[in-house]
Amino acid sequence: METHRIVIVGAGFAGLRTALELAKRRVRLKTFEITLIDRNADHVYTPLLYEVSSGELDVRSKACVGELRSGVCVRFDSYVNIVKKKNIRFCRAEVAGIDWEEKTVRLASGEALPYDDLVVAVGVETADYGIPGVKEYALPMKTLKDGFHIRERIHGMLEAYENGDRKRISIVVAGGGATGVEFAAETANFFRRLERDGVVKTGDADVSLVEGGADVLMMFSPALRAKARARLASLGVTVKTGTKLTEVKDDGTVVVWTAGVRPFGAMKDWGLPLDERGYAKVDKAFAVEGMKNVHALGDCVTFLHQKTKARVPALAQAAVKEAGVVAENIARHLERKLPMSWNPPERWITVVPMGGAYAIADFGWMRLCGMPGYFVRKLADLSYFLSILPPREAWKIWVDGSKVYDKND
Repeated sequence: METHRIVIVGAGFAGLRTALELAKRRVRLKTFEITLIDRNADHVYTPLLYEVSSGELDVRSKACVGELRSGVCVRFDSYVNIVKKKNIRFCRAEVAGIDWEEKTVRLASGEALPYDDLVVAVGVETADYGIPGVKEYALPMKTLKDGFHIRERIHGMLEAYENGDRKRISIVVAGGGATGVEFAAETANFFRRLERDGVVKTGDADVSLVEGGADVLMMFSPALRAKARARLASLGVTVKTGTKLTEVKDDGTVVVWTAGVRPFGAMKDWGLPLDERGYAKVDKAFAVEGMKNVHALGDCVTFLHQKTKARVPALAQAAVKEAGVVAENIARHLERKLPMSWNPPERWITVVPMGGAYAIADFGWMRLCGMPGYFVRKLADLSYFLSILPPREAWKIWVDGSKVYDKND
């Protein structure tokens, strides 16, 4: 039998999980090969990026950087050997284009990868909304490189302060979503510890959170949003809602940009059918509209809840669910069965850590704050690593991360 070639573009939550879900169906797929393409060398658990950005800011060493990295990512070049999936291979490359007639993915290196089924899971990229100075001076927090860049900038400010070359440390976080709130809370908590230890004078380090909407964490209930605001206030974070940045200047203030995302721009160049906002058009089975044997999922698509018409949120748990549907439908197609449609839940479990051993968790039917929410978040992190790694490896990465990230707490 000829090998059925499945190419997956993007190895984030949606792409990697799709590869693993396909591997689970190896008996049904029979002779197949999965090629996972990504331009990055690591699979990064992005919900912990704020820990990388704010972790051990008072320490500068290669050992520290290695510790921060070890708790948040897995290198792709060793991943396949770890999970022992012989039908999956990883290709680190930049996709230059897709030839729909020849059914090949063209790489920037000039290589062309033929496919029988194509899965697009490229996620999103940072949006600057055309605001002057954002590209030049603001620091995005989307990739592992971004996380370390932010940490290096803040560490430099702290070092200059301790040497007497700087009188104040000022950080502005643009965006009151989960990422912005997590980073602002964790960084402010770190500075409060430095104040208690006498390293920084009280009031010399300030963190501000700027949100253009009416409130922070709009995905939560009003009661939990109030608790989040109270927690931020207790950490000394100045919250400004209904406020938009009109310009970012190079004036010594660190501006961390978490204010929004946009669809991955290359999808338009590749010729994928897009909606008015630039997201890939898919049906209820994640098949790309008007294309044969092409699926798209994750943050790069618009998938609406049938009842509420709300867009499925950009959450790891949503990407994992979608991956199972895509893998199942590829298997069903080979079996000449009808595809399954996905009906997403109306509500999702959301957990936002807010500095120290404190988090807010919303289950829909139950809400937790403080230490109980923090434990829920830690268990959620471990659960994800267990879903993509053997138990021993998952436990190791979770423990390694906990050891270094909890130092700030």
